[in-house]
Amino acid sequence: MTCRLVCCVLACTLISVHVYGQEQDKIVLSLPALSGQPGQNHTFYVSQLAKIVLPSPQETRVVGGQVTTNTKLGGYLTALFYENEFVCGGTLLKDNIVLTAAHCFLGRMQASEWIVAGGMSTLNQKGIRRHVKDFILSEQFREDDMNMDVAVILLKTPLTGKNIGKLSLCSVGLKPGVELVVSGWGMTNARGRGPQSLLRTVTVPIIHRKNCRAAYQPMAKITDSMICAAVLGNKDACTFDSGGPMVFKKQVCGIVSFGIGCASKRYPGVYTDVLYVKPFIEKSIKALLARR
Repeated sequence: MTCRLVCCVLACTLISVHVYGQEQDKIVLSLPALSGQPGQNHTFYVSQLAKIVLPSPQETRVVGGQVTTNTKLGGYLTALFYENEFVCGGTLLKDNIVLTAAHCFLGRMQASEWIVAGGMSTLNQKGIRRHVKDFILSEQFREDDMNMDVAVILLKTPLTGKNIGKLSLCSVGLKPGVELVVSGWGMTNARGRGPQSLLRTVTVPIIHRKNCRAAYQPMAKITDSMICAAVLGNKDACTFDSGGPMVFKKQVCGIVSFGIGCASKRYPGVYTDVLYVKPFIEKSIKALLARR
C-alpha cells in the first residue's frame, strides 16, 4: 500500500472501483473478525458508499487547506523518498533524527534506498538531501489494524541548513476540539492519483476517540495508540500525507496514519498519538544515536 493507507479493504476497494470500474454497482467484501466477533461477508452498494466515503466532486480542494511553504511552517517537514520516488512525509526532531509512520516502510525495508529531504516546499525542488543510515519500527505495529504506526529514522549526516527547523515531542494531552496543523504533499481529492507538487497545510480539530471508534465500526479498530481529527466533509489529510506531523504549539502530537477516503462526511482522519507512543520514540532515538 502507498502512503496514508486509504485503509481497510473497504476503502481500497471503493477507491479502486470509483477510479477504474464505475460500471460496478455493488461489491461484496469479506471483513475480518473484530472484537471477538466472527468475520462476515457484506454487500455494499458503491453509489451509497461514495456519498459517505468520497467527498463531493464539486469541491476543488477536498482537504480544505491552503498552499504554504516549508519556511512558513518552521522548516520541520521532511519528504521521504524510496528508490527516488516520493513516499511519505516526516518530522525533523534532531539534526539526524526523523519521525514518521511505520506503514511507510511496508515493502520498503532497505535503508540504503531511503533519502530524506528537508527545506522543500514543492516536490520538484531538490532541497537538502540526506541518506538514511538506519530506522526502527515499533514491534507493536500491526498492518492489519495500524496499531502503533510509528517509526524513527537515523540519518547518515545531519540535516541542517537555511530554513531547516525542528519540532519537539508532544507533552500535552489533546482534548476534543483542540485544533492542530497538518501539512504535506498529499492528494487534494480522494479521486486523485499521486502526490501534489505544492505543499499544503490545514487546521483540524481533535475528535473524541469514542465518536471516532463509533464512526469506524465495523470497518476498522481505533486503538489506544490513535487519535482522530478532521472537519468532517471539509478538512482532512489525504493519501501521500502519510508520516507527516500534526502540530500543536511547535510540538508534533500526531503522525498521519490512515483514513477511509479523504474529507469524508463520516470518517475522520486517524493519526498516531505521539504522546502515547512517546516512550517508544525516546527509546528508539537513544538506540539509534548509539549506532552512530
